[in-house]
Amino acid sequence: MNPIEDQKRKEAVKALMNIAMLEGVVLLGVVGTYLYTNNIVHLIGGIVGSTLIFGPMFVRWFNEHGKALKAKPNSDLKSD
Repeated sequence: MNPIEDQKRKEAVKALMNIAMLEGVVLLGVVGTYLYTNNIVHLIGGIVGSTLIFGPMFVRWFNEHGKALKAKPNSDLKSD
């Protein structure tokens, strides 16, 4: 694999990790709000809201970076 592909792969993984960490912080806040208020509506609304926010972000990430993570066929192997 050449260095350009390695760099694209690293950027893709870093972007996905950033999205996942941000979603984790939001969900932590949602659970904290639920535990503080003990109101299930806050929990359900927060989960649905975070899904509506981070779902499109993940789809966008996949469209932009998904190709960088696909495995390339190994050209060293020859079929007989």
